[in-house]
Amino acid sequence: MSTFDQPRDLVDAFANALNAKDAAALGSLFSHDAEFVNILGMRMRRREGIVAGHAWAFDGPLRGRVIRFDQVDELSVTDDVAVLHAHCVRERRPDAPAEGLPDGRSVLVFVTRRDADGWRAVTATNVTEAPTPAATS
Repeated sequence: MSTFDQPRDLVDAFANALNAKDAAALGSLFSHDAEFVNILGMRMRRREGIVAGHAWAFDGPLRGRVIRFDQVDELSVTDDVAVLHAHCVRERRPDAPAEGLPDGRSVLVFVTRRDADGWRAVTATNVTEAPTPAATS
């Protein structure tokens, strides 16, 4: 299992694992008791559920899709807890099946915690990006 020195390292590793369609590597980014809510609203409990849920997604809605993060904002809560807001761009490869998630943008919110083995995500949620409403005068 990899060791992560900074919370931001988890975001890069998440993109690499997702693009490689490696559910086990993606699961290893999370603590044993972690939870993940995907963009479809599916709640995956514990590392085993996160691995199983992503294995399903890689064969279904994420087949032929790649992601990249173009902005990550970090909020330090304590020396050992940080929240990351990672802006995600999802794209369909030219040879990808038509069914599945369309191109789009979302925000992944990771809550991370440092322990003796480095940083891990304890929870993450992926939500579709929507425009901010215009301010009213």
